[in-house]
Amino acid sequence: MKFLPHNIALDKKYCEDLFEHYLKTNALRKTHPEYKKYLNKAVSNLELANFLLEEHNFSIKEKLPKRTFYDWCVTIYYYSIYHTALALLAKLGYKSNSHLATLTAITIFYYHKSNMLKKEDIDFLIERANISKNEIDFVIESKEMRERACYEVDELFNISIARMFQKETVDFVNKIKEILIEE
Repeated sequence: MKFLPHNIALDKKYCEDLFEHYLKTNALRKTHPEYKKYLNKAVSNLELANFLLEEHNFSIKEKLPKRTFYDWCVTIYYYSIYHTALALLAKLGYKSNSHLATLTAITIFYYHKSNMLKKEDIDFLIERANISKNEIDFVIESKEMRERACYEVDELFNISIARMFQKETVDFVNKIKEILIEE
């Protein structure tokens, strides 16, 4: 079944069919994962990235002059977003081995069924989607950015990119924490 990222929020029936597809293919599995562990990991990653970003003004500047590690900040922020999404999924009693399946399940349960997330929240995740022409593989844009940060030596990551990513990540993690605590 073809994944059309913008259709999952627009078409509830399509999203439900996609969800069923992921259950049948075991990309989504009913289980009893502990959502708090995923959320703790997300917060831990967020705190580490924030610490590292701030240390650019202090010890990094002193001990490693002319060096920056903004690419690592972006990488850690990505993992914070990813583990936050997995916490949402775990709260529902599911485990996923696919970003596509995770996004689909989150959209079904937190947008279509309960309205706990707004379309803008789903769009936040969808806008970070990159569907490859050669394979149907969902990659949150932050993952793509993380991969560029890790593997492309010509990619220049500066403070403004890291700060933008920080703000988006903080906002997303805080919103999801509120949802998980309210339930």
